[in-house]
Amino acid sequence: MRFAVEKERRGLLFRCWSRDYRQGEIAYAVLGLRGPRAEIEFPSDWHEHRRAWIRLGLGLLSINFSFPWRKVVPDQGQCSGPTYGFYFFERTLVLQYGKTTGRRGDPQKHIYLPWSWEHVRHDYLNPDGSLHHRAARGEYEVPASTTEQHPYRYVLKSGEVQDRIATVNGEEREWRWRGTQRLPWPRKIRRTINVSFNDEVGERTGSWKGGVLGTAFEWHRSESMRDALARMQREEKFR
Repeated sequence: MRFAVEKERRGLLFRCWSRDYRQGEIAYAVLGLRGPRAEIEFPSDWHEHRRAWIRLGLGLLSINFSFPWRKVVPDQGQCSGPTYGFYFFERTLVLQYGKTTGRRGDPQKHIYLPWSWEHVRHDYLNPDGSLHHRAARGEYEVPASTTEQHPYRYVLKSGEVQDRIATVNGEEREWRWRGTQRLPWPRKIRRTINVSFNDEVGERTGSWKGGVLGTAFEWHRSESMRDALARMQREEKFR
C-alpha cells in the first residue's frame, strides 16, 4: 500500500492507495473539525474505480474507507452515486436516501435546526443611513433615489492609479434563530454599502481573471454612505 499526508485548509488529510493501481484510493482520514456524518455511497458510471465508500465523521476525525462494488447507475451529471445516511452542514441536518439528479424531488431532506439562522428583514437605506423602506418578499430592485455616484481612486502596488466612478447604495439585513424568531435575541444584523464600478479595479485588472467590478463593505451607523465609501477607499485591498 501507499500512504500520503496532505495539509488542507481545515486540517490534515491522510490518504491510502492499494498496491494494485486499478483499485485507486481505498481509504482516507481527515483530522480537523467537521460535523458528524454517517453514510455509504455506491458508485455511478462517473466513478473511475468501482468502489462503495463508507464515511464516518466523529467531529475531530473523519474516517473513510471503501470496498469493491460492481453495480453502477447512470450519473446524470451529479458526479455522485446513490447515497444513504446523514451529515450535518452548518446548522442543517441532511438526510440522504438515494441518487440525486439535481432536480426537485431528489431523495434528500434538509432539517433546519432551531438555532439555524433565518432571514427576517431586508431594508433599503437612504444615503444618510435612515430607513427608505422595508423590502417586500422577492423585491430586489434598488430604489434609484437611494443611490449615489462618487469618484473612487485605487492605487496598485506598482504605483499606478485607477480612477473610477463608484455607484453606491445601502442596505441592512437581519437574521434570527429559526426557533426564536419572535424574541429580540439572538439576532445577527449586517449593514453594508453595495458598490459597483464603471471599470475593473485591483491588481488583476486586464488579466484573464479580471479585476473587481462590484463588492460590499461594512457600513457603520455613525457614517453616511459617502463616509463608508471613503473608509473603504482607505482600507480595502483588491487582488
